[in-house]
Amino acid sequence: MNGNNGPDSPGAMDPGFGDQDIAGTTGNAIPHLDGNALAGPLWELFRFDIVAAIGRCKHCGAVRVFAETMVYVDAPGIVVRCASCEGVLLRLVETPTRYWLDVSGLSYLHIDREG
Repeated sequence: MNGNNGPDSPGAMDPGFGDQDIAGTTGNAIPHLDGNALAGPLWELFRFDIVAAIGRCKHCGAVRVFAETMVYVDAPGIVVRCASCEGVLLRLVETPTRYWLDVSGLSYLHIDREG
């Protein structure tokens, strides 16, 4: 009997298989936008300009302004990746009744109070 989670299942030998739909594959990269694409969606939540905010990637430690991130909008929401290591920094999904925001890929987010 061969179940879906056994050693013969697709991706069993490749631990990154499940993330390929978001990250793309060699020679078939998913096009991305820069961090400026976050300005509108996150303005709706926080009323500050995310583009100028500075974040530290929890994966590689890179510190960059959000305008330099890689933003993927072809997922069921918005996925933001670090421009240095491509680690996921932020995920935002909007439903008719709520927002779901995951920022677990950030060590911190520095927001300047003066515009």
